[in-house]
Amino acid sequence: MTNPHFDAYGVSERFHQADTIDEAIAELRINGYTTLASGFSTDFIDSLKAGLDRTYAKQVAEIGAESDLLSINDADIARCMLSYEADYLKVATAAPLMELTRRFLGSEFVLIMQNGIINRPDRKNYQAKWHRDLNYQHWTSSKPMAMNALLCIDEFTCENGATFVLPGTHHVAPFPTDAFARKFEKQLAVPAGAFLVLDAMVFHRAGINQSSHVRRAVNHVIGLPFMAQQIDIPSAMSRNGAAVPDDPAIRQYLNFRWAPAADAMEWRRRRILR
Repeated sequence: MTNPHFDAYGVSERFHQADTIDEAIAELRINGYTTLASGFSTDFIDSLKAGLDRTYAKQVAEIGAESDLLSINDADIARCMLSYEADYLKVATAAPLMELTRRFLGSEFVLIMQNGIINRPDRKNYQAKWHRDLNYQHWTSSKPMAMNALLCIDEFTCENGATFVLPGTHHVAPFPTDAFARKFEKQLAVPAGAFLVLDAMVFHRAGINQSSHVRRAVNHVIGLPFMAQQIDIPSAMSRNGAAVPDDPAIRQYLNFRWAPAADAMEWRRRRILR
């Protein structure tokens, strides 16, 4: 029988390697990025494009004018998509993503944000600046704290501005030198319908869209429950009339459990009903 492991000595701990999720976890822990098949059909992925465009147009109307979004560097981002479009809840709870998250972060985690992203060829993209998805943080952790999962609604290519990463930078607190970034940055071509998953502390940036077509994606930041959501998802769902899922695991993931209790009675009632 063939030995499934490379020969080694002095090695008493290894990553699990039972399936493709385990392989993705190894890439994510060491390099800071991986890709993951979503399992969604081509028709479903195509339908997400219209939903993203509808939500962005609605949010522009809500704020009054796109110039207001441009003034705060928030143009071409549709925030909290799942509170506007039911299909985006399916995206946020895709079975492969949930399984990878469970193995990466553990059994308790929460959706911190879900944002639709529109990368246009005729407009400057604020996301083209290097950043971590846990912004302004300069520290490292022996265990992962959060991850981001970018579903590529359109194919990511070098021409249309596919994401650049700096592999391994989730292990180092400061941003590296400019020369280092230029030497080691890696642009990741990803097919439509796949997730690009990053440790939320790895430095990355969007590329410049030099094609003649819009490139769309939806990003999720998922973290440990002590992290605050960008937008109160339960409240946003209620305000927009979105259907609230019955599955207690999904409700917990959306922060129905972890949101601060209004008072002592509510805190206790939650635990009695759990």
